[in-house]
Amino acid sequence: MASGDPAWLDAQPSADSMRRSGLGATWANLRARHGMQAPREAAMAGMHLSAGIARRWERLQDTVAAAREAGFSPVLFKGGAIHARWPETRETRPLSDYDLIVPQAQVAAFRAFLARCGFRSAIVGSRLTQRLSKGWMVWRGEGASYENLDIHARVTEPPVCASLTRTILATRETRDGIRVPDPHDSACMIALHVARSGMHRPLHEYLDLLRYVDGMAEADWHRLCARARDHQLRPALFAALRQALHCLALRELDPPRAAALETRIDALGRDIGALRRRALDRVAPPDHPLHPDPAQDRPLVRRSLVLWAATESSWRVMAAFVLYGGARLLDRFTDAGHAGDRDEDQVP
Repeated sequence: MASGDPAWLDAQPSADSMRRSGLGATWANLRARHGMQAPREAAMAGMHLSAGIARRWERLQDTVAAAREAGFSPVLFKGGAIHARWPETRETRPLSDYDLIVPQAQVAAFRAFLARCGFRSAIVGSRLTQRLSKGWMVWRGEGASYENLDIHARVTEPPVCASLTRTILATRETRDGIRVPDPHDSACMIALHVARSGMHRPLHEYLDLLRYVDGMAEADWHRLCARARDHQLRPALFAALRQALHCLALRELDPPRAAALETRIDALGRDIGALRRRALDRVAPPDHPLHPDPAQDRPLVRRSLVLWAATESSWRVMAAFVLYGGARLLDRFTDAGHAGDRDEDQVP
């Protein structure tokens, strides 16, 4: 994908490796781009990916255009920003939904707008829980016409990374008439997403991160590091890049590229405090596997540990867990815990 050299596509991955990596359709479509055949099952998956993304992208553009006419200006971020910034990736970058973010003050009105457009959603928890949640999912249609969006009011549970939420919402960049974050905030968002998940992310997210970072000139890289410092995400960026280096096997596949990336990772690591660096080395080591054993690596525990180690504001992480955890616990003892059975399209 980086070199454009079809020689890298000659070897056929095993069915198990394509299943575990989630890149079977990507591999098939890359071969098709160079006039090379792929096994029938992989080729069908590639065609399904291309056709599905094309339909969903067209509908996303219609939804965003309608939102703009209604006075909203959502920002497309995460995997969707990859599709917007590099249109060729719509054949090779799978995703489960498109992510849009709007200011908290517009949430109620935007929900009502989406309901008028035919989208449905489930209310989860009390008003407090909803306000502390990072977002909610909406969907409409069935079968081939099915589409779903993940709508956010913030990048993660508050008060973590509030500055990243603000700068993404303030972006002035557009692609195909849709607002997208700049490359620095996009890279920071991927790093946060990796850390928030406890380092359990699919390979295409590491490919996304390198797509931003590999193409950065030295001055741009320093701007990214400064932005990560502003968002208190330097440890997260460090851990995510180190994980990408390992999981994508860059040292074996492309040693010069790996060496250049390692130089940047090492320099970034020197800006991280010794205690936090030791914590990262323990909970997110350089050789952390892409598919760890859940029995020995429980995601619920890791998410709190890695997020704590990967953000430079421990009190914000602890506050987020106390606030959101307390709200969800309160829901258990009230009727709000059962509110998820109601459709959000009932919101006036």
